[in-house]
Amino acid sequence: MILVTGATGNVGSELVARLAAEGVPVRAMTRVPEKANFPAGVEVIAGDFDKPDTLPAALAGVERVFVVPPGYGPEGPVQETTLVAAAHKAGVTHLVKLSTSGVGFGATDPLTSGHRAGEQVIKESGLAWTILRPGTFMVYLYGYADTIRKERAMYVTEGDPVSAMIHPRDIASVAVNVLTTSGHEGRAYTLTGSEALSPQRQGEIIGAALGQDVKVVERTTAEAQAEFDRLGWGGPRLEALLELKRQSAAWDWKISDSVEKITGTMPLTLRTWVDENIHMFG
Repeated sequence: MILVTGATGNVGSELVARLAAEGVPVRAMTRVPEKANFPAGVEVIAGDFDKPDTLPAALAGVERVFVVPPGYGPEGPVQETTLVAAAHKAGVTHLVKLSTSGVGFGATDPLTSGHRAGEQVIKESGLAWTILRPGTFMVYLYGYADTIRKERAMYVTEGDPVSAMIHPRDIASVAVNVLTTSGHEGRAYTLTGSEALSPQRQGEIIGAALGQDVKVVERTTAEAQAEFDRLGWGGPRLEALLELKRQSAAWDWKISDSVEKITGTMPLTLRTWVDENIHMFG
């Protein structure tokens, strides 16, 4: 039995579907199971990293866990620590943590620092472990959907990185292999797509899918911050995200071959993702 935490997220939902399709016993953990929509045969259970009393039932009979904590606060990786303690009691043998590529490139922004601390807890757990470190998700482009739909324009921030963006399904494909085969213990994999795309090129790909030009408009950091504040998106988490974007310009363009090596197939293209989600931009 494999437990997928973060089961309704971008990667978790893809992973649950893939495991179920391959006939692998899978249990999906979510805080609100009544709102979840999983394939037939998937066992769904209520669970919350911040409620330790929910974890024994979620982990009962589980051998491997896909670890996706919902976030990090100033108190550090409490959620991983809680999970590790419960995993030991349940007899879990292998933890696979979803992290971020910045850890491998020495980033110091709050989001990456939280993942780095969480990785350390997993590595020091005494259980077999594997770390998956994806770069920028293609779903990041959802943030531009409103203005693309209304104005055929993408408002990007100056210095936004060239990015080897990755489709969540490719992360899930790697996770399926890691969770169901041996040889990945004690390894950390950086995961990217196969194309390093500038914001301008991302806009061109969306425009080609729509059959209309999408204008890419660059704003200063101050202008972007003012717009985020107007929309009510300010606060520490946004500041952390902007800092991650600033630092990631140094590495987000670097292409890893881990997806191809582990899955045997090339990563999905951004055009594929856009075509699948064209209703968001139309």
